[in-house]
Amino acid sequence: MRRTLRERKRAATFPLPAKIEIAGHTHELEVTRERGGSYVVASDGRQDKFEIDQLDTEAVRFRHDGVMGSVKFLRDGDRLYLQHRGIPLAVIDLTLAAPKAAATNGGDGKVRAALNGRVVAVLVKPGDRVAAGQPVLTLEAMKMEHVHKAGIDGVVAAIDVAEGEQVTTGRIVAEIGAG
Repeated sequence: MRRTLRERKRAATFPLPAKIEIAGHTHELEVTRERGGSYVVASDGRQDKFEIDQLDTEAVRFRHDGVMGSVKFLRDGDRLYLQHRGIPLAVIDLTLAAPKAAATNGGDGKVRAALNGRVVAVLVKPGDRVAAGQPVLTLEAMKMEHVHKAGIDGVVAAIDVAEGEQVTTGRIVAEIGAG
């Protein structure tokens, strides 16, 4: 999917929090898309600005500090595999991961919005039995769809949103009870 510079300039600007793991080290980021189509990534008191020149389904061409670069990528679940200058790198998206304490007891059963976005599909209803990892709903943010999955096996206790509704990052969108 190629997007024109004009499409990128019309995009909304708001910071999105992210938490990633690279080579065993966790990083908390804040990514802001600027109206001109560039991105500012803030982490550990540092800010880096990237300008996206071309985005395809498998590669991105960008500028950072005036230097052109390109990265091939593949997204698989919570992992993003990158290849930059022939060097492979795996990035694990921890943004939606349950805290370690919750993960040890199976999670808290709450499905939270990963991003600010619009609910485009609710895939289950209260009373439905779901398995951990089963898609529960889909949000659309930044012209991409983001599937949200059940964190535990159980029964859907509540769906707290409706299709077409705008939600904010971290809002509880569904609740799953043990069962």
